[in-house]
Amino acid sequence: MIMTNPSSSIVMCLLMAEFGVRQLIPLEELAQPVLGLSKNSAKRKAKKYELPFPVVKLNGSQKAPYLVSINDLAEYIESRCSTARIEWNEVHDL
Repeated sequence: MIMTNPSSSIVMCLLMAEFGVRQLIPLEELAQPVLGLSKNSAKRKAKKYELPFPVVKLNGSQKAPYLVSINDLAEYIESRCSTARIEWNEVHDL
């Protein structure tokens, strides 16, 4: 996926600074800082497809970690920021 939105590029760079330069980030690493969830709560939500972005296991093992694409995470964050910006502008009549 090619990101053309400059703010998406900034989000991507910040995510790489926080989680390292990798395509897939273990859900356990971002559960608390990004979602405000414990590792176990995040895993339960992942199993039920209740997270706001897709997760993947690279094999069928129950013990395999859930992984999140950095692209999907960046899109989710940018979408939430965009929604918040629109709502803020409405409240402030901008």
